[in-house]
Amino acid sequence: MTTREAIIDAAVLLFNEKGYHATSMRAIAEQVEIEKPSLYHHFNSKEDILLAILEIGMTHLIKELERIVALEIDPISKLRRAIGAHARIIAENPQGAAVFLREDRGLSDSYLREYVLKRDHFESLFRKILIQGIEEGCFRAVDVTIAVQAVLGMVNWMTRWYRPDGRLSAGEIADHFTDLFLTGLFQPSST
Repeated sequence: MTTREAIIDAAVLLFNEKGYHATSMRAIAEQVEIEKPSLYHHFNSKEDILLAILEIGMTHLIKELERIVALEIDPISKLRRAIGAHARIIAENPQGAAVFLREDRGLSDSYLREYVLKRDHFESLFRKILIQGIEEGCFRAVDVTIAVQAVLGMVNWMTRWYRPDGRLSAGEIADHFTDLFLTGLFQPSST
């Protein structure tokens, strides 16, 4: 019996190979070896499948970030854990993460509004960490929105180049990202 998870897995594979718009419901059905009408017992449309993929990724990220934000630890440690969690989630499912980060443009306005609310909540959790750090004097005052976009851009780009068998683990990459983000490349003069 075909499950929603099997359909989602097939869609992730095909969306990565062909792109969302070039993937048909027929192709998804063939990938899970069912007739096309059987897909409609699980999903109303290809867009429903895409939204399910996006929601799975976003729900996982939000749950992890909410847990980290609630911890009674310093903002530097929170930021390190948040970046690490995001990198780990990408590394655990790079194909799903690639669809999650690339294909949201395939959603119509009504679906996109629903998704954007969750995405905005996720980003707000990173903002909370940075604001806490600024208020506590750990971080210098910066444009928090730009800083969050910068850190998310670093981590999200992993979907393009990260390889599980690469030189560094996802955790090591996250540590590099965090150190780079916190200290930058500036080398103070020793005069």
